[in-house]
Amino acid sequence: GKSGSSIGFILSTSMTVSETHSTILSGGLNPQDFDAVICNSGSELYFTSSASDDKTKLPYALDSDYHSHIEYRWGGESLRKTLVRWVSSVHEKKKMKNEGQILSEDESSSSNYCLSFKVKDPTLVPPMKELRKLMRIQALRCNAVYCKGGSKINVIPVLASRAQALRYLLVRWGVDLSKMVVFVGESGDTDYEGLLGGVHKTVILKGVSSDAVTRVLHGNRSYPLEDVTDPVNSPNITEADQCDGDCIKAALEKLGINLVKT
Repeated sequence: GKSGSSIGFILSTSMTVSETHSTILSGGLNPQDFDAVICNSGSELYFTSSASDDKTKLPYALDSDYHSHIEYRWGGESLRKTLVRWVSSVHEKKKMKNEGQILSEDESSSSNYCLSFKVKDPTLVPPMKELRKLMRIQALRCNAVYCKGGSKINVIPVLASRAQALRYLLVRWGVDLSKMVVFVGESGDTDYEGLLGGVHKTVILKGVSSDAVTRVLHGNRSYPLEDVTDPVNSPNITEADQCDGDCIKAALEKLGINLVKT
């Protein structure tokens, strides 16, 4: 961890690095509080760096080596064109031509390994399984993630994910996976379940990401989300009743982790 601490912190999000930076500052935190930030749903990985005198430069260094691990069969521009055609077909089906776009390309949030689209109304967007079916038919291998409460779709390489980025970091740093704790809300983006289960430990923060729209995003799965998040089904998953220090500490103790003040 930073400053010689034995505990490191990683922030994992669907946002761009600039959006992530703004969110960190708005929360009263410093970028240097984190060892790394995972952005664009796991298609970008940055290490935090010292603050620069140049205020226009963000204090993050892109890990370009990570891209060599995820770029396999990435469609790039041809994939973008296919997705743009898909967006047009969605508008045709919904007869929304004169009522504004349901979906639109979000170039400001896109990057070399993330194609981002804005969603006007999450309830009108085809379910995730339909988009995945289209990708299979077109022989385009990628991951589509509905994020930000359904207001955004990020399309990223098939080997990329927030969970994959975490595994990459742990291997790079030589960290024991069983000593990692992932904090999540009650629901989240459609890649949410990838952050649950496994050898690592998970704390579900009650009351976070519990809104109805987020739940709708998970309504088209073939099994209930609760099957994944139920602490009874896994000794490595527990809940914190509230998002505060005492509740989080109690949740960690349930997982056998005791925070000792030094």
